[in-house]
Amino acid sequence: MIRKIKSRLSVKVFSLTLLLITVCCFTTYSFILQAAPKNYQYDIEDVDLELSFLPDEFSRTEKEYAYMFLEAESEWIEEQYENEFELHFFQSDGQEVSLHDINQRVGGQITDFDKVEKTKTYTASFSDSDSIYTLLVTRNTEKHTQTEEAIQRTLPVLCIVVLFGSIISAFFYSWYMTAPIKKVSKLSKQMADMDFSGFCPVGRTDEIGVLSDSLNTLSRKLATTLSELQEANQKLQADIDMERQLERQRVEFFAAASHELKTPITIIKGQLQGMLYQVGRYKDRETYLAQSLEVTDTLEKMVQELLAISRLDTPGYTCKKCRLNLSKLISDRLAAYEDLFIQKDLTVEHSISPETFILGDIELLQKVLDNLLGNAAAYSETGNHIIVDLRKEAENASLTIENTGAHIPDEDIPKLFEAFYRVDQSRNRQTGGTGLGLYIVKTILDLHGAEIKIANTVQGVIVSVQF
Repeated sequence: MIRKIKSRLSVKVFSLTLLLITVCCFTTYSFILQAAPKNYQYDIEDVDLELSFLPDEFSRTEKEYAYMFLEAESEWIEEQYENEFELHFFQSDGQEVSLHDINQRVGGQITDFDKVEKTKTYTASFSDSDSIYTLLVTRNTEKHTQTEEAIQRTLPVLCIVVLFGSIISAFFYSWYMTAPIKKVSKLSKQMADMDFSGFCPVGRTDEIGVLSDSLNTLSRKLATTLSELQEANQKLQADIDMERQLERQRVEFFAAASHELKTPITIIKGQLQGMLYQVGRYKDRETYLAQSLEVTDTLEKMVQELLAISRLDTPGYTCKKCRLNLSKLISDRLAAYEDLFIQKDLTVEHSISPETFILGDIELLQKVLDNLLGNAAAYSETGNHIIVDLRKEAENASLTIENTGAHIPDEDIPKLFEAFYRVDQSRNRQTGGTGLGLYIVKTILDLHGAEIKIANTVQGVIVSVQF
C-alpha cells in the first residue's frame, strides 16, 4: 500500500508542495520572532539604587544567615520587577555561588556577565568574616518580551491556519499539475497493454496538450495496424502450431519407438545368430525358436500399440461417438476375460448398474476396458480378488476396478500414464507389458472428456474413471 502511494505522481507533488509551503510559513514566523523588538517595562538603573543599600546590610549580618537575606532580596526583586532581573553573588575569586548556600559554587564566573546588561558591582562582607564578596543584578534574558509573547500566543492558531492553508493550496496545485498527466499516463498504459480504444481529452495548448494529441493520433494508427497484423498472425500462428505439434509428435514417436523396439530386435537377432552358428546353449533350437516367437509376439503387440497411438495423436483426429450401453460393454469384457481370471485363480466381484448409457466410441472404449482388466489380472497374485463397480451419478457414470494384493509406490503413480513408463522393468517384461497400455487408455479417455485416477487402497490398487 505504501509503495503504491509513493509511486503516484499526485501524492509526490502534493507532499512536496505541502512541505514547501509549510517550511516557508514557519521560516517566516521564525524570522519575525527573532526580529521582534525587545520591550522591557523597567530600566536597570531602577535596581541600581536598591543594591546600593545592601553592603551595609551585609556588614551587620552573620555569614551563616546570609542565604536568608539573599533569598529574600532575590524574591523581592523578582516580584517588584516582574522577573525582569536576576541577583548574582560572587566570591572574591570571581566564582559565582548559590543564593541558597554561599559555600556552594554554581559554576559561573563574574566575567561571564561582561557583555550582559547589568547594574554596578558592589562589594560586601559579613560581620563575622573578612571574606570579600561581590553582588550585581543582570537582565533576565530568559524572560520573553511582550512582542515575543504575543507572537507565541498566536502560534497554535497560526499552526492550524498554516496547515489547512498549505493542504488546500497543495491539493489544488497538485490537482492542476497532475490531472492532465494522469490522463496521459492512463492512455499510455492502455497502449502498453495493447488496448487502443482509449482517448485522452485535449483541452490545452501547452506541451501537455500537444503530448495528448500526439498520443491520440498514435493510438488510432496503432489500432489500425494491429488489427491488420492480428488477422495475418492468426493464420500464421495456426499453421506454426500445427507444424510444431506434428514435429513434436514425430520426434517423440521415433525416439520412444526406436528405444523400445531396440531391445526385442536385439534379443531376436542374438538368438537367431546363436542358433545359426550353434553356439553353446543355442544348439537347442526348439527352445530358443519358441522364445524368439514369444519376443516377436511382444514386438508385434508393441508395433500395433505404436500405430494406435500414432492414429490417436494425429492432429484433427476425432473418435466416432454414439450412444452405447456401458453396462453391457463391461459385462461382455468381463466374460471375455473369464478364462484368464480362472487360470490365475482370481475371484471377480462386480456390481454393475444396469442400462448405463454414455456417448463414446465403442471400439476405443473396449480397448480401454481390455487394458484395465488385463492389467488387473496381470499384476494380481494368485488367489486375490478383482472388484468391478459401475454406478450412475446424476448425469455421470463412475467406473472403478480394484485388484487386491497389489501395491504401486506413491512416487510412481503420477508417471503411470507416461509412454513407455514401467514401475518394475523385470516384472513388466515377464508379463509382456510394453509400457504403452495406460498411455493409450489416458489418450482415449481424454478424447471422451473422461478422467482417470489410480491410487493405492488398504486392499490393493484401484483405478477410477469418471465419464
